[in-house]
Amino acid sequence: MPSPTPVPIHSGLKPGASPDPAEIPIIDIRSTAHSVTVAALEDGIRADVLAGLSKPYNEKELSNLLLYNEEGLRLFEQITYQPDYYLTGLEIDILSRHAHQIANSIPDGAILLELGAGALRKTALILDALEAQEKNVTYFALDLDKPELIRTLAELNGRYTHVSLAGLWGTYDDGCTWLKQTKDRTRIILWLGSSVGNMTRKEAGQFIRSFGDVLAPRDRFIVAIDSRYHKVDDIRAAYNDRAGVTRRFALNALSNINDLFNSNVVDVSCFDYNPYYNEILGRNEAYFRCHKETEVKVPSETPIVIHEGEYIRFAFSHKYDRVEKQLLWTAAGAFPVQEWRSQGGDYALTMLSWSS
Repeated sequence: MPSPTPVPIHSGLKPGASPDPAEIPIIDIRSTAHSVTVAALEDGIRADVLAGLSKPYNEKELSNLLLYNEEGLRLFEQITYQPDYYLTGLEIDILSRHAHQIANSIPDGAILLELGAGALRKTALILDALEAQEKNVTYFALDLDKPELIRTLAELNGRYTHVSLAGLWGTYDDGCTWLKQTKDRTRIILWLGSSVGNMTRKEAGQFIRSFGDVLAPRDRFIVAIDSRYHKVDDIRAAYNDRAGVTRRFALNALSNINDLFNSNVVDVSCFDYNPYYNEILGRNEAYFRCHKETEVKVPSETPIVIHEGEYIRFAFSHKYDRVEKQLLWTAAGAFPVQEWRSQGGDYALTMLSWSS
């Protein structure tokens, strides 16, 4: 089977070399072993929609991938600017105070690989610190959405002399495979936004371990993680902001179903967004609540009745206490070597190593 292009660094991205300011290279690392085409990904989401909505009353669920079409990405970026969404503010607080310490831990000539290509205003704080230290580091943003890679990297185009920029077009699995070809460089993995919370605790440990399996003792994995130690009302507001942006972001997922099937499958007006913070499980759970009985009409399939008052879960965001974090590191087989916390201590960036 074909494998990702066996070139660890783009030909124009030797350490310290700046790419043409008119173009930041995007490297296609997709492999048939792990990746899928956009069409196949959409086919998979459509199948998940049908399977998830065919489940019994109040057990129905939808994939959170429905949230991240072009409109969803635009709305999520708006969410990160909402005062109620404390996660971004706390992460910026940490990076503003500790970016130079983080940069100190990244050696000259290293690869800095970020999982996901969201708005780079947070990442830029680290890159600015690396530039100030005149370190020749190559920054790669990894994402399956090529247009999003191009858009976000363009925000930093021409900004640096020492820091080189590039995109990796592929899945996280492709990223792991690609990392195996970069053993001659120190590798630092960056995973911001408390995205780890979008996975179950078991999945999160397995995911981080999958990167640890390909990293060397000198390499590091930096992960941002939110805690349970906020006021419950603050957590609730973060996922149901006063401006209603999160509500629009959520309901856009239902509109996306209609776009995916190119048909009026779901009557969005019959649903509302209903988040719930589960204090026992330490996670925010996102639901659609049906306030008027309706039918989901998938082409060539028997209509599915959604009853008034029925809930459909489509996302969750886990928070971690101290013991849960320790269990996460243990499940990942990793050791925390450094941690940078928000001023209240309720949000942290942790640097992990697989060498004790």
